[in-house]
Amino acid sequence: MAEEQEWANLLAEVFDKLTEKHASITYNFDGLEMKGKIERDGKTIPTGTVALTGNLTITTK
Repeated sequence: MAEEQEWANLLAEVFDKLTEKHASITYNFDGLEMKGKIERDGKTIPTGTVALTGNLTITTK
């Protein structure tokens, strides 16, 4: 399974659990950087970089 799919599955599980519990969770990031890339025709192509500094709060009702 591709790493991206593993992360998507993990996030889906987290959201399901939060929804069940009517919970809120906050993630704090200090300079997190994620570089994207795809493989096409035997070549690696960069797709961009996402950088996060600050808080991400997920709340369900």
